[in-house]
Amino acid sequence: MNTQNYSQQKSLSNSLQDGPIYKIALYSVLFFIFLIPWADGYSDGLVRVFGIIAFGVASLYFVTAGTHKNYSYYHFLILVFWLWMFISVAWTPNLERGLMMAPRVFQLMLLPFLFTLIIINRKSIIMAYQSYVLGNVVGSSIIIYNYLNGIESPYYNRFTIQNIETDTMSIILALAIPMAAYLTSILQSKWGRIINTLIIPLIIFAIFLTGTRTGSIVAIIGIMYWLFTHRKASMRIKTSIVVVFLLSSVVVISFAPKASVDRIFSTGKSLKSGNLNYRTVIWSASFSQWKNSPIIGTGLGGLGSVLSREHVNYNAAHNTHLQILTENGIIGVLIYLLLELSVLLLILHTPQFSEKVFLITLFMSLIVSQLTLHTHIQKETWFAFTMLVIHALKLQKKQY
Repeated sequence: MNTQNYSQQKSLSNSLQDGPIYKIALYSVLFFIFLIPWADGYSDGLVRVFGIIAFGVASLYFVTAGTHKNYSYYHFLILVFWLWMFISVAWTPNLERGLMMAPRVFQLMLLPFLFTLIIINRKSIIMAYQSYVLGNVVGSSIIIYNYLNGIESPYYNRFTIQNIETDTMSIILALAIPMAAYLTSILQSKWGRIINTLIIPLIIFAIFLTGTRTGSIVAIIGIMYWLFTHRKASMRIKTSIVVVFLLSSVVVISFAPKASVDRIFSTGKSLKSGNLNYRTVIWSASFSQWKNSPIIGTGLGGLGSVLSREHVNYNAAHNTHLQILTENGIIGVLIYLLLELSVLLLILHTPQFSEKVFLITLFMSLIVSQLTLHTHIQKETWFAFTMLVIHALKLQKKQY
């Protein structure tokens, strides 16, 4: 009897996944993912509207079909991490900023559960990656348009999308490179593989226009993976890749603004100087202020206030783990490290070598991006982390 009930429930679940409610929810989520790389720059309301639509249809799907078992310690730790951030508002020295950030924290907390509920099989995983990559095509095009029309960011000869911070934009772009490279290796459509191959140099050019060193380093990780995916390809394909890469390099060096190119190629000099564009000063001040409240931190949104005591005028530590440590203390950073560890362990237990390499590449791209930026309060970070978890779980269950 129990077996019969289980079969009936499974049949009902499968039929609902093929039904109109799930399809509307899926395409709503995919469009929301497509908006992540660029739409905030033009209208935060656009992302919010489609986010509400996606959550609304997903909630309807949840009510009619229930949930599944594609959850892990990662999802539990997300709840614990964001709950601790909420609690920390109680002792922040900047209550206004803390209360302003709290709704954003709540929205980000919901995203992994939205993605996990709706992105449930191989097809939807591939579509999610493709949506993010295509969103970066739009983002890259906007940056190139701004460059051609002389619309600079607040920083001289650096270009981004309006209202999106330049360094953040470069990471948004760079995360798309391993995704596009992965799609070139697994898509059955020849044109799909060609289009994603051509997208990679477009994104690289846009990263150079941002003039961001961290973004360029993360991009190199993606490019190395792209070359790795074609290690067993025919000589014709390898030659084509080399030609595309060389032509892209010529275009970047020839047409990107000299100031942006020089800034990116000055990464080694910046490392040798030990200043890292003033970041070491911010890090030192953040660490100094953390010592005043090492266990619970200064509270959500309180970093700017405590840094002012060190005569440092910044609201961010330019390092994800250090910002969490300063604002949320040892408790907060330990929860976040456990969260990252839960993702890594899922990746390491995936059975297929080629898939594991892609997941490790995307994971490393995220970790490197966090060394000089505070990306834990960005939608693209939680999209990428959650995709790693969804992808890894499917591979382990042999459902991919």
